[in-house]
Amino acid sequence: MDILLWIVVVALFVLSIAGIFLPVLPDTILLWVGFLLYHFFIADPGAGLPSSFWWGMVALSMLLYGADLLTNMYFVKKYGGSKWSSVAAVVGILAGIFLFPPFGMIILPFVFVVLVELLIQNQTLERAVKAGFGSLIGFLGSAVVKVVLQVAMIIWFFIAR
Repeated sequence: MDILLWIVVVALFVLSIAGIFLPVLPDTILLWVGFLLYHFFIADPGAGLPSSFWWGMVALSMLLYGADLLTNMYFVKKYGGSKWSSVAAVVGILAGIFLFPPFGMIILPFVFVVLVELLIQNQTLERAVKAGFGSLIGFLGSAVVKVVLQVAMIIWFFIAR
């Protein structure tokens, strides 16, 4: 039975990494299900994961949730976008997740940023597209950050168990 449970735990970890690129998969939740499955069903009673592991996972999970929003805002600003464009990028990510998964969270922030820069900020098309490009760089940057964080969480899990 333990072998089957371990297969499920490893599959959850693999799916969590896939969730970075397929937003319909709840990446952080899949990691947590794997951790909890191990803690309550595989580990010896009373010998599960230490509290330091759980606190660390809470902190890293918050970073995972913030990675998309913060990196997108940063890169839109870096590529010349306004504060309104940073907000538009966040709205685009959130709308994209629900309206057009999995590619909506890449396309909608770009479109929203370009529209805000053109229509509200009265920027040139070139400058608006440059700010929109910042949202694409932000998405790729957040994907890299999320891969690193999730791999660190998985390694920590195997060390802590």
